[in-house]
Order: sequence, then C-alpha cells, then structure tokens
Amino acid sequence: MSSKCHTLTRCSFLGDPASVPEGQYITTGTYTAYPYSRGHVHITGSKLDDPLDFDVGFFNDADDIDLKKQIWAYKKQREIVRRTNYYRGELAAGHPKFPEGSAAACVEVSEPLKDVKDIVYSKEDDAAIEQWLRENVNTTWHSMATCKMAPREQDGVVDGSLNVHGVRGLKLADLSIAPENVGGNTNNTALAVGEKAASIILAELKA
Repeated sequence: MSSKCHTLTRCSFLGDPASVPEGQYITTGTYTAYPYSRGHVHITGSKLDDPLDFDVGFFNDADDIDLKKQIWAYKKQREIVRRTNYYRGELAAGHPKFPEGSAAACVEVSEPLKDVKDIVYSKEDDAAIEQWLRENVNTTWHSMATCKMAPREQDGVVDGSLNVHGVRGLKLADLSIAPENVGGNTNNTALAVGEKAASIILAELKA
C-alpha cells in the first residue's frame, strides 16, 4: 500500500491511490489455482552465479485454456459487482483499453443499476481483455510443491512415507511435498502435513 494513502477513501484501489480521484473503491481479481500452463527453472552450469534458465510460462498451454478461463472470469466478476447495491461505476485505469464506443467501456453512475443486463462483448473487446491479461498476469504467494510427493519416474522427490527418493534416512515434511497447488489455506495444509509426518515417524520408530 502506498504511503500516500492517508485515508480509507482510495486504499481499496489496486494501484497507486494517488493516481485516482478521491472516492470509495473495491478491487476484484481472479485466481487460477490449477493452471494448465507450465513454466520452468533450470540451472545452466556448475557455478553459483551461472544465470538461471527461468520461464514463468504464463498462458503457454497449447489450447489456451488458462487464457480462456481468465477472459471468462474477468467478465463474470464485472457482472457480479454491477449487480451490487454499492456499484457506482468503474475506473478505466483498472480495466482493459476497450475500443472507442464499445459497449464494454467503463461507466460512472449515480445510483445502483436496475434491471441489469450482461455486457455484450465484441471480438475487439475480447482482444482488449486478452491484451490486458497478458500485460498484467502475475503470480501469487503459494510457494510450494518444489519437492512433490510422487513416484520418481513422475518427477517426484518423496514417496508416500516422506522419504526422499534415493537418499537413506532423509524425510521431508513441509509444503514442498505437495504434488501441486492447493485450493485452500496453506497454513492448514502445512499443519496437516506436520501431523501426518509425526504419525509416520512415530510408527517407524515403534517398528
């Protein structure tokens, strides 16, 4: 949050609050918990300072499923907010640059909308949404699944008993073992991993 944000009037705008007029704002966003796109990070040499081969892989799935989901989600969240009692329009600064005269252009209203009809988007509007998504897509903070639990031939690092493949006497018991992202609270997931790890270790010590 910007230090320039002295009141609550602009603090819910996702961006520099000093760049928008005073007013009350909300920001909505969409999140793909299980993307089809895949990035990668690989070492390129044996030295610590060798550059990494790093590609985030946003929207690179062959059938554009992730992109299509996000276009749908952008439209859906707009329709949800347009039907609320607090809706008074939208800030163009937080939306795609729709063509002049577009039915999807952002508006300001003095009172809640009545008899709301879904916005009809043209091909040009969809192209503007896609461009905006490609320019603004980002990652979130579920840093996990770097040592996933799976068979070794499926790029797994640990087995079902938390043992590291190919290493004796070493177990992993944290969020790195998740096979993929979780669509829930990561703290609760970490606690569940710890409890299960304790049960596994106790059982092995008693054996």
